[in-house]
Amino acid sequence: MGIRVLWDETYQALLPHALRPADELHREFRQAVFHAWLAWHGDTTDEQLDSLVSDDQLMVLGAIEAACAIAWRDALLGPVLSRHGHEDHPGRPFGGPHGLWGTPARSTATEGFHRPVLPRPGRFGLEMPARPSLRDALFRVVPNECVRTVDDIREVHASIAAVGQAGVPPVDRVREAVSRLCLAAWHHEVEVNRRRGWDDAEWWQYLNLESLLPWAAVALDLPGEHPDEYGDLVESVAYSTVTSSFDPWTARALPPGFASALGEECVQLAHRTAGLRTATS
Repeated sequence: MGIRVLWDETYQALLPHALRPADELHREFRQAVFHAWLAWHGDTTDEQLDSLVSDDQLMVLGAIEAACAIAWRDALLGPVLSRHGHEDHPGRPFGGPHGLWGTPARSTATEGFHRPVLPRPGRFGLEMPARPSLRDALFRVVPNECVRTVDDIREVHASIAAVGQAGVPPVDRVREAVSRLCLAAWHHEVEVNRRRGWDDAEWWQYLNLESLLPWAAVALDLPGEHPDEYGDLVESVAYSTVTSSFDPWTARALPPGFASALGEECVQLAHRTAGLRTATS
């Protein structure tokens, strides 16, 4: 089977979870980590939970999170991965979105166990950041690969569903879906995450569009063996739209013309690859 089949089957397997509230899925993963902690540590008192997390506890938590992430991935995608032999395609797309398609053995053996990164003073000798409590460390776990992918699929599904299908030509549906996806990503970063600075990365890198567009291509049934090629369009369109990350629009709105240009590039890529199929209508 080809890579595109794996993308399609992954999307279908994760879509039902994407239709659930995001907080619900995130809470379930945090609970899985907490239950694994209890299985290793045993009963943990409130006093222990409120104490500052130790270096050893940080290391154990890191190992627990990694193990839970692999187990969570296998629970949601086990049948898909089994059909494809846990393929870890080199090059594109580097084991799939968020590394979802790598084998569990390879993931654990390659990553291994690492010493935790300890809090350090700021660049200019500012105050040492506060070490979190064990409770905070347990409930601020990093979402696993499947959760991040489900979040991406949720955003894509919402944007496409808002376009509708009745009477909308396929190419216009693609353009509108991409535009809505861009606006939603901008709203989330600026209004929800309250971003006010853009100086440690290119502005478009904060929007996660490189991860979202491949799933949009899958959901819209756009042609191409490698859907991540649609994500590759983001950088070139961004640079052709805005020449400086420090322009005054960065705190106000999505750069004019960016969303429409990106949608048009997606349409043109689809045409170049194989032409938009009637399944997109």
